[in-house]
Order: sequence, then C-alpha cells, then structure tokens
Amino acid sequence: MTRAFATGTKAIGYCDRCGFQYLLSELRSEVINMEETDIKACPECWDPDQPQNQLGRHQFSDPQALRNPRPTGGTAGRDLDSAYREDFSTGTSQTSPTRFDGWWVVNGTLTWTESSQSLNLVGDLSSGDPYIYRGYNGANNVPDYLSIDTSVYKYVVTQFTVNSYPLREQGDIHPPDAFQGQLYWGTGTGEPPDIPNPIDGGISQRLQRAPYFKITQPSDGFSQTNRDMASTFKIVWDLTDNADWTGTVTTLRLDYFDARPGDLSAGDIDIDYIEVVAFHNINL
Repeated sequence: MTRAFATGTKAIGYCDRCGFQYLLSELRSEVINMEETDIKACPECWDPDQPQNQLGRHQFSDPQALRNPRPTGGTAGRDLDSAYREDFSTGTSQTSPTRFDGWWVVNGTLTWTESSQSLNLVGDLSSGDPYIYRGYNGANNVPDYLSIDTSVYKYVVTQFTVNSYPLREQGDIHPPDAFQGQLYWGTGTGEPPDIPNPIDGGISQRLQRAPYFKITQPSDGFSQTNRDMASTFKIVWDLTDNADWTGTVTTLRLDYFDARPGDLSAGDIDIDYIEVVAFHNINL
C-alpha cells in the first residue's frame, strides 16, 4: 500500500486502485468499515460522495469507493466484441430458405423494413407460434453456422418493437398476451443432405426474471389494460447458470410469441437487433 515516504509539492505516489502515478498530494485515503486506511486512491477512483468517506454521517459496510471503475480487461467481458450481433441495417436477402441477414421464419412471415432497419415478424394465423432461426437452414440447404464460445459469451439480447399484440385465449399456457420469450440453441455442424436439426426441444431457456424483460413493462407479460403504451422492449437471456449452455453454439432459435391457431391477431413485431455478448449491463 502507498505510504508517504516523501513530502513536498513534487512527491509522487501510486493509486492503490488503478496503479497510475499521481502527485502524492492528489491521493486521498479511503475509508473501509468506517475506518480510515492506508489505501490511497487517485481523484478518478476516490469518490467524495461515497458515504464511507463522510465519516459519522452514514453507516455502511460496503468498502467499494469507486466512482469510475476502470475495466479490468477482456476477462470481464467489457472489452470483448459481440460473438454475434445483427442490427438488420442492410436487410441482405438470401434464399434456400428465404432469409434476411441470415434469419428465417417458421409459422410466420419475415420481411425487412428499410425505414426502421428492422426485421418485421408476423405470426401465421392458421398455425401460430412463429419462431426464427439463425445457423441451421433446413435439412438439405447449406447452413451458415454461428461460432459462439459459450465459455465466454453468456448473454443473448434482443430488442423489439410491438406493432400488434396477439390475443390471449382461454387455455394459453404463456404469460399475458401470449408472450413466450423462449431461446433454443444447438451445437450441430452437419452438412447437406439430410442435416439433423441441431435444435433439441429440451435445450432451451425461457425468459424468467426482472429486470431483464423491462423497458416499459414488468416481467410477467404485456399490459392488457393499456394497449397504447410505449411498445419497445429489450429482453436478455442470462445463461451464466445454464448447464446446457456449453461447447460451441452454431444455431439459435428465438420464440417471441405463441399465438394459438384461430387468434384474430397473431402478433406483429419489428426486431431491432439480436446479439450474443460476454458482458451485459442490465441498466442499459
């Protein structure tokens, strides 16, 4: 720990938090458990508003006194690029099957909207339960597999805007307004012909807890009483504790809605982006 071995206006010292060199006169003592310590912090790391640095005013046991914590590097995930990110800015059209920027749909219609640079997903009224794939392109089509290292990348994030909500009917098993929020993934690397679908119906994670389903609504589903509410949502699947999230993931499947056959409205959303990241700040 830094100690004042020298005095005077030109004496130098090192911040015990970040290790950067500063004039000794600029370093401040930190307070831990309401006791002043020998730990010296620079102006960047020492927080004057931290209650523990205001002795006698508040009782807190949290020793953390960082105002702008510096990233610890790639191991924390903050400095790593996304393993995969698509913001649908180009809407590149592909065939076999028909897809946009690599994504294709089952039980619905998928189109690219140039004005909003998003994918428009509309559920099929006759079959319900629309979902989209990326990676696996069907048994006899050339795949464009992803390569997601699950030991590093553990958050799947998507943001979307709701244009029309599906109707909830008696017997629907999902939360209000039939929001499903389910993620499937697979690690298969087969090539045509007759590629087995890498998606195993048992390997999935349903969106579970707040605040991950929260931009304008709570995590238990869409509002049924106010259909004029703000309609942009960001959802995050946190896979840090999922034992099935392992190996190299090659295929993703996202289920946004489960619209029962015969619904008057099967749901209509614009998907703004989909990404797989190593670090996620739930407040952003």
